[in-house]
Amino acid sequence: MKKAPIFLTLMTSIVLGACQQISHDPHDINHDVDTCEICNMAINNKQASTQIVMQDGSALKFDDIGCMMQYKEENPEEVGDFHTEYVNGYDTQEWMDATEGTYVYDDDINTPMGNGVISFRSEEEAEAYVDSEDGELLEYDDLNDHDWDSY
Repeated sequence: MKKAPIFLTLMTSIVLGACQQISHDPHDINHDVDTCEICNMAINNKQASTQIVMQDGSALKFDDIGCMMQYKEENPEEVGDFHTEYVNGYDTQEWMDATEGTYVYDDDINTPMGNGVISFRSEEEAEAYVDSEDGELLEYDDLNDHDWDSY
């Protein structure tokens, strides 16, 4: 009879463990510890930082959107393991889904790897930046065709 409570406790633990939800929310960046997956530089520019949260909830962190795009190009076999790509809004410095952003490119925009691409939550915010500073508007799909190798 003593085996029944042990069995029930074990089964309850297994069922509860299987029901735990994996978080796909963006991870915090620890500027004292975190480094870019591609260039190994410290991630210390919040406006430019990006990350890919994987299906298992782990995150790959990058100091610049160009490094994230390079990682995707160099590791196509992992793309199926990606859950969400996050970028920080240039003006808000808040995480957003990269596929929902609008981007601005200009040679004169200063980013950690010098690629000159920054992200905005809305097209209107990106257009306002271009109107005041200059640049070219890009959508998420344009990032795949952008010439990242020139930086």
